Amino acid sequence: MSVFQSLVFDTTMLDGIADPEARARLWAECFEQIVTGIDMGFAEGDARIIGTHKFLVNETIALGEMFSSSFVGIRTRKHINRDDEDHVYLSFNIGQTAQIGRQLGREIDIQPGQAGLAVMDASTEAIAPSNGHCISLKLPSPIFGEWGLSPVDLACRPLDCSGADYQLLTGYARLLIANGAGLEADSAAEATQHLIKLTGRWLGARDGVQGAEGEEAVYRARLAFVRQTISKQACDTQVSLERVARRLGMPSRTVQHMLAKAGESFSQIVMAARLRRARVYLLDPTHADLSVADIAFRCGFLDVSSFYRAFRAAYDVTPKSLREQAGTLPPE
Repeated sequence: MSVFQSLVFDTTMLDGIADPEARARLWAECFEQIVTGIDMGFAEGDARIIGTHKFLVNETIALGEMFSSSFVGIRTRKHINRDDEDHVYLSFNIGQTAQIGRQLGREIDIQPGQAGLAVMDASTEAIAPSNGHCISLKLPSPIFGEWGLSPVDLACRPLDCSGADYQLLTGYARLLIANGAGLEADSAAEATQHLIKLTGRWLGARDGVQGAEGEEAVYRARLAFVRQTISKQACDTQVSLERVARRLGMPSRTVQHMLAKAGESFSQIVMAARLRRARVYLLDPTHADLSVADIAFRCGFLDVSSFYRAFRAAYDVTPKSLREQAGTLPPE
């Protein structure tokens, strides 16, 4: 279903709970229902834990506007699950105070009017020192592949927010949050694709972003869901076209035809998802205790040699060399 579900939660539900840690824990549980698992705390001694989150969600995106008191949000290995592994999180700072993001050994200072990006299959720390106000957008990673962009390379790095594309994107996002729940399925699919198109244009993927309306917009929304479902299961060594098709409730031939229309195949999506996941493991300092062999097997490869060959062909660097460059070699 492409229709939007509108969800709102705020800290009035915490009235009567005085303990800051208890409030933070319940706030994190609410956030987990919409976006992802996270440990929530507070910064600079501000333990009020107050705020409001408004979300618009369908099978492709989660779009929200969030206002809260000072907070620290931390995602570690225990929070990352298969539903997160193939998504990217964008935060647009529309408030008056700076925010900080940390991931993959990088740190970014997100000033008002700027944005940050994080991949959701790596450990993350987000800090809003006081009264954070932002728009958030959760997108499937395969969309970035269509644009020729690597979310891992964009994570916690400066993004150009100076142009009209960025202003148009944030303006449309807020308009959609306010009105999207009233859209019928076809209109919701078109609105979703338009938001994705604006995001791609802002990030510089102009050659890979094309408009779509009507049946084409619906097809692209379904295609995104198919890619997402395949990618979620890609690290399972038993993954197959038939198994994914059953989960989608579609005949295998239909899935094949949808992918072929986009110039893709099931095996290509599986391999890309496995390699991308392996790259995050190699770059994320919290996985420094894992050997290259451990990572290869976790990502669905049956032997280390084939993993090395595929990884080097995709990224022009060996897994070990990438770790050396990132400083994430396991302890001896």
